[in-house]
Amino acid sequence: MLYILLILLVLLMFMAFFEDYLSERDRLWLFIGAAVVMALVAGFRPDDVDKDYDNYVRFYYSFDFTTEISYILIAQLVRTTIDDVSAVFAIYAFLTLTLIAAAIKKISPWLLSSLLIYLSQNYMLHGMTQIRVAVASAIFLLALPALLRGERMKYLLIILCAILFHYTSVVYLFFAVLSGKELKGLWTYIWIGIIPVCMILSALHIDLITMIPIPYFEEKLKAYEILMSQGEGSEINPFNAVLLVRVAMVAFVVWKIKLMRTFSPYVDLLLKIEIIGLCTLMLLTAIPVVAFRISEMICVVEIMLYPLFAITVKPRWAGKATVMLIAAAFFYITVFYNKTMLIV
Repeated sequence: MLYILLILLVLLMFMAFFEDYLSERDRLWLFIGAAVVMALVAGFRPDDVDKDYDNYVRFYYSFDFTTEISYILIAQLVRTTIDDVSAVFAIYAFLTLTLIAAAIKKISPWLLSSLLIYLSQNYMLHGMTQIRVAVASAIFLLALPALLRGERMKYLLIILCAILFHYTSVVYLFFAVLSGKELKGLWTYIWIGIIPVCMILSALHIDLITMIPIPYFEEKLKAYEILMSQGEGSEINPFNAVLLVRVAMVAFVVWKIKLMRTFSPYVDLLLKIEIIGLCTLMLLTAIPVVAFRISEMICVVEIMLYPLFAITVKPRWAGKATVMLIAAAFFYITVFYNKTMLIV
């Protein structure tokens, strides 16, 4: 499976690098073809590739109160028809890639580059492991155009659909207060200033988010805190190299945001969401499982944000190479550093 992922990575890098030289029709067909192949790989993967496969098989035969209604309905449909658990994974894979492709088509000016960034991390984190989160985060991306236009009720209705696929998607409801208005003057400094403030709070072990009285999350957080007190898991370093690099990338976006706006009206909204995602990771470092899960769900916007780096470096080929480098780095971190998959 590792070789298949590496082949997909290299092929998408090649296509994304020459994306600007392709006709709109050829680019679209390559984009659709790559998405279909990724869905096939994720949907029909072996059962020893990811860490959550056995859990989903167990849920297929026995539900509990934490199982989302969408999974129950899909599992019941499969059980009453072909009764093959592998069909559940195939359904989720094709549903995820269809929604991701639709979101990229709506938001990103570079289809293949965005699909490449998705492959480099979220595809393995979500599409091949946390399959319910995969669909939920894809729905969140599809809701962003409504949020950009200020259609908050429509946004909330779309997010309710995401919650049916994963209850943690309730965090997306809070983004309804955001807007796509350009960051200017004092507001730019306020948004970028949130990051060092959260770093300080994290260093002082002040977890403000855990104090918010949300019933479902209160129970989840208490359970994780008990596990932590029993020695299962360890705190994560709020100043680790990977996080600091991502903070530096956010600072780079702020620096080049005027140029990025000429190619994408979404960049300000994406930047705000990315900052919130990174800050969530910092504020929940005492509970790593929760920190990574929620931050990954929020930072899925990176697949729309980082392809914009292509226009910030001249000549254009160097900008494209920068996006390839980001994708390669994410792939290495996901597969070899964090060992998300059970393939190495």
